[in-house]
Amino acid sequence: MTETRLKEYWAVLPAGGSGTRMGASIPKQLLQYKGRAVLEKAALPFLEDERITGAVIVIPSQGEKIFFQEIAERLHSETGKPVAIVRGGSERRDSVMKGLEYVKNQTEEKGIGEEDVYVLIHDGARPEVTEEIIDRNIRGLDVSNAVCTVVPAVDSMRLSESPRQLRQNDGWLIMDSKVLERRFVYNVQTPQSFRLKEILGAYAVAAEAGYLGTDDASVAQYAGIPVALVNGELSNIKITTRKDMPMTVRTGTGFDVHRFAEGRPLILCGTPVPSSVGLLGHSDADVATHALMDALLGAAGKGDIGEHFPDTDDRYLGADSLRLLEETMKIIGDWQVVNADVTIIAQKPKLSPYKGEMRKRIAEVLRIDEDRVNIKATTTEGLGFTGTGEGMAAMAAVTIEGRF
Repeated sequence: MTETRLKEYWAVLPAGGSGTRMGASIPKQLLQYKGRAVLEKAALPFLEDERITGAVIVIPSQGEKIFFQEIAERLHSETGKPVAIVRGGSERRDSVMKGLEYVKNQTEEKGIGEEDVYVLIHDGARPEVTEEIIDRNIRGLDVSNAVCTVVPAVDSMRLSESPRQLRQNDGWLIMDSKVLERRFVYNVQTPQSFRLKEILGAYAVAAEAGYLGTDDASVAQYAGIPVALVNGELSNIKITTRKDMPMTVRTGTGFDVHRFAEGRPLILCGTPVPSSVGLLGHSDADVATHALMDALLGAAGKGDIGEHFPDTDDRYLGADSLRLLEETMKIIGDWQVVNADVTIIAQKPKLSPYKGEMRKRIAEVLRIDEDRVNIKATTTEGLGFTGTGEGMAAMAAVTIEGRF
């Protein structure tokens, strides 16, 4: 009677990136991506595969651990599978080795040998891996000790045959190159999957030779292990810069009122409007710009105008509200304004002749085209404090977008 040998599959996720190219204050693996952390999205499909025993997340060698631990706990709670956190090394090679050693120790305790353990090594910054890609890797391990996920190259490619490079203008001119046959060229993705015994041996060979490699498959190839290719998907992107993050869109609204006062200029959207009375306020009392500022702050989740520009602060006494709008743009940071719609509510004066200039001035500060700014003026048909000429009100709505 033939004895059935027990196999185990583990996911190993290197997650040691710093997020420098993202310009983020936290590692990119911890950024929110479609409702979950990038790392959490990357790991979950592996744990949802019934063939995979558990996952090892290899985190930076130094720094805060608690956020990674929270992700591991959520993944364990959701799937019931073990999710370990292991500190990495100074190089990616060292980090992957630590993850592999953890799997080796765990499986040895169960009496499972290295030749019956398989690892799927996947970038912790690839949140769009699919169950189909994972399945192709596992099935690929039935016929090969090393499997690499790839997608056919879309763009034409050239190979430089010389290290000579000349700097011209804002780009590099590389001399001596040849065309690569695109039908033979693939872009490499992860997961990259291996029999544990083979990849441990390959990394030992690479370490002895001081070879770092570009990825795990290159290390396997360096050690003489043939690497089979399986299809990935173009959507299986690696998060590297902000452009790789999905676009987030938010809206905000603002409202402001000011009473009329004699001896004051009337300024609306930074535009002087001839009037026998102006608006009373700590700054220039530009009611329309103030409503717009509140809308921007609200959309970005940055509080309100009173928090940032209080009327008890003498720095803002008589302040030009367009300058305050510029400061508001700095406060909302990397958010980009898509459009702005401002409604001015007043019985008088007539504002139609000045709306074009208002749009122009607001668009300049918001750094958008004029056709993305709309200025409306309306009355309340003699009703309320605006209808009786006691003051003026304004409402604003904005849409902002950004990649975070």
